[in-house]
Amino acid sequence: MDTRAQTPQDFAVGVSVLLVTIIGVLAFVQGSAVGVYESPDVQRNQPIADRAATYLVENHSVEGTRNLIRYNTSGGINASLNKDVASHSGTLGGVKSSAGLDTATQRRTNASLNVTVVNASSLKAGTRDPAVDGHGQRLAWGPSVDGRTNVATTSRVVKLTNATDQCDPVCWLVVRVW
Repeated sequence: MDTRAQTPQDFAVGVSVLLVTIIGVLAFVQGSAVGVYESPDVQRNQPIADRAATYLVENHSVEGTRNLIRYNTSGGINASLNKDVASHSGTLGGVKSSAGLDTATQRRTNASLNVTVVNASSLKAGTRDPAVDGHGQRLAWGPSVDGRTNVATTSRVVKLTNATDQCDPVCWLVVRVW
């Protein structure tokens, strides 16, 4: 029978292996551990919100610029979304179709979409109230998100052409999906 007990070196090696294992597990699992506390609806709708925001920025940006959105011009974001709201009963069906978001199946319905331009003064005040253009029109399209739960949100920093008073210095293009 061996009478040798645990040495300090054995203890140090064992604790080191244990710590490396725990740190490795936490490093690789941190994203999924946080996702456990989010609603499945938010997890499912987040990519839809990201895709819609990317589509709007890419298709309404001034050629050769980054995040400068055409506003009061032909094909501008306001004209396109106003037309889309009028022709699809406020559902932004044209944006969803063009961005490839209308993917209803037997287990999943089409997501509802809301697009809002929020100006810098609202952000500074801590709210996300829609900007208002020179004609008193709110820069918000689609159904209201008031009282909704499990809403996935994506924001893009943008500036609007021909609407410098709303975006001084910048605005947020906020896309909400539920």
